[in-house]
This record gives sequence, structure tokens and C-alpha cells, in this order.
Amino acid sequence: SSGINAEYGETGRVLRDRNTIPIKYPLKEVVLVDADPATLSDAKSLESYIVSEMNVKKLTVSSDKQKYDVKLTAKPNHMILGKRLKKDFKAVSAAIVKLTDVELSEMKEAGHREILGHDIGYDELHVSYEVKSESGSYAAASMHNVLVLLDCTLDQEMFDEGLAREVINRIQKLRKKAKLVPTDKISIFHKIDSTKKDGSEDLARSVRNYQDLIETGVKSPFSGEPAQDNVIISEEVEVKGCKFLLTLCGDVKKSSSGPVVQWPGGRPAGEYFTVVYNGSSREVLLQSNGHRLTAMRLENEVKAMFGLFGRTVSLSLDDSPIKCSTRDLDFLAGSTVTVTA
Repeated sequence: SSGINAEYGETGRVLRDRNTIPIKYPLKEVVLVDADPATLSDAKSLESYIVSEMNVKKLTVSSDKQKYDVKLTAKPNHMILGKRLKKDFKAVSAAIVKLTDVELSEMKEAGHREILGHDIGYDELHVSYEVKSESGSYAAASMHNVLVLLDCTLDQEMFDEGLAREVINRIQKLRKKAKLVPTDKISIFHKIDSTKKDGSEDLARSVRNYQDLIETGVKSPFSGEPAQDNVIISEEVEVKGCKFLLTLCGDVKKSSSGPVVQWPGGRPAGEYFTVVYNGSSREVLLQSNGHRLTAMRLENEVKAMFGLFGRTVSLSLDDSPIKCSTRDLDFLAGSTVTVTA
């Protein structure tokens, strides 16, 4: 199933690229359309993986292609057909563009079709899907005969969540630049000039509405208050063309060899375990804001921590895989979980 999940993720990335929507930005829905009930049942059993891979809120499966008003459209491959048909190319090209969804479906099944006296192969066309559904702005692609419809309507809430995940990414990069380790206790401060006309107003709204998401992602307090005196690193960063100041603060003491960062407590407050990916490690609390951690939530947190959205992630403890269906992770307390992607 991991190979199939990766293919869904790759198809999602292709559709996002066509609509210039980064994987960090959640989308409302992906619809999988197929006439085979077994295929749809298999897809539904992989719902948690597909939703995570494609970073969507909802998976819908359907056998009703007409409901979404999906139609095949075609254009000729100019390089192949132009060279082969020569003077007849213009007339055949006009006929190809007029082929209906039914005619193209039949041509796909047969592999070819006679058009104005010429045998034209299905692989000599540029075929795409056109979606006219009024229930969403869908982008479409085919994967092993399964029609994948990605709702690319990016409402304000999803846009703001995407901005917040971009902020998490910039904070993690700044932590790495300051050579901090996951157990280092820090406070993070931001300074955004919301009067600027560069998207700063959107960013200010995002960090205000998604402060909890950011604090969960970076495991540190995050606020817009004036930064403390004990600054570790302060730098102007950029998200979607908006520049703002990020400052990381902690308890800093001087030694003969230079600045040494020391942290009160030294460990997270509560039971925790360590996740390791590609040489980097983070500490994860088993309980946060009164909610116990599940394997599914852990997988999403890991993707946010290490920037792995759109990738298939596997978690293991002592070479034994941790199943996505696991709800009680208390057995991980004090241990180290390995992440592969």
C-alpha cells in the first residue's frame, strides 16, 4: 500500500503544481472516481494515508463520473501528427478537438480511431480532463484508470493554516541555524507590520488564529510581544513575499570559549519521547493541552516538524513499525522513534 500511497501523493503534487498550490496548504477534498466498487473500497481503507499524503481535509469515493461533470478533451500532438499527416494535419487537428467525451472514451478503450481517413492512435493525442462541477473548483488527473479530482478551492481558513505551516518551517530553519537542539527551552517572538501592503495583514491574521498550531509544531511559546533581552538569534524571514522579524530567546551565559546556551529544566514538561529523522531529532509530548497523542496525529506532527508533507512517512521503534491505527502511545515514553520517508 505504501507504493499506492506514494502515487496518490505524486498525483496530488502534479495537480497542485498546475494550480500553484504548495503542499503545506491544506485543501478541502479529494474525490476518487472509479466504476469498480473493489477499487473504491481499497481506497477508502487507505483514507488516513491518502488524506495525509495529499494534505486534504476529506476523501470522497464515487462511481458516478457524471455527478462531477468530468469530460475528456483532446488536442493533437503537433510534433508526431504534423510530421505524419503533413497537408492533412490541419483538418484532422480540427476534428480531434471536436471529439466528444464518449468518442474519446471509446478511442481510449480501442487504442485508436479513424479520423478523416487516417488511423490516429490514442497516444498521439494530448488528452486531459475538464471538470465543470459547480460544487468545487476541481483539477483532474487519471491514475491507473482511477479519476483523481482535487478541489483546489483555497478558502481563507485553509490559506491561513498554510501560512502558519510556512511560519513553522521558518522557525525550524532558524533553530537549526542557531544550532539549537530539541530539548533547548526557548521562547519565540515575531514582529509583523500589518500596515504593509505585501500580505503582512494576512500573515498577522494567520499567526493570531493559528498560534496553537504553531506552538504545537515548534514545542515553544510563540507571541507577538516585544522580544526579551536574552536573544539567541534574530533574523528577518519571508513568507509569501511578506518579510517579518523572528526572534528566538533563551537563558544565555558567557564562557571563556564563547556564548553557551543553557536552559532551565532542560527537558519538556511531561512524558515525552524522541523522534529522529535524517540526523535531526525532536522531542514529542505524549499529552498536549489535555489531548493524548495518537499515531495518526504523530504522523502529521512529524510531517510538520521535518517538512515531509507529500511524502510517505513510516515510524518504527526498535525496527518494529508503529501502525497508524495505534491510539495509545504511552509505551513510547522515554524511547526513540525512527522516521523514514
